[in-house]
Amino acid sequence: MKTYNKKAFLLPDSINSCACYHAKIFEDGRYIFRIHDCITGIRLNGDLNTKENIAEAFSKINELIIGLEKFRDFIFENFIKNNRYEKSNNQKNDPYKFQGY
Repeated sequence: MKTYNKKAFLLPDSINSCACYHAKIFEDGRYIFRIHDCITGIRLNGDLNTKENIAEAFSKINELIIGLEKFRDFIFENFIKNNRYEKSNNQKNDPYKFQGY
């Protein structure tokens, strides 16, 4: 079975956040997907050894993506669209560059 091991900080240039994710698929078919902030985290885990388990893993990931998109859209509509934020003076690393909006 193919393995996978990717991790990244969500805000790599921030001194205020150590939030990150780590996605890993092991040779035996087990997987772990972790999301951590500075204090706590969540972990999705399971295995990819049967059609049912693969479908379940895929559904977990899709539901998480849907939830994150809804949350992002709510923040945009209620806090960004109406200019309820202050733009950074640092144009190079401006955290208010919103892709797709």
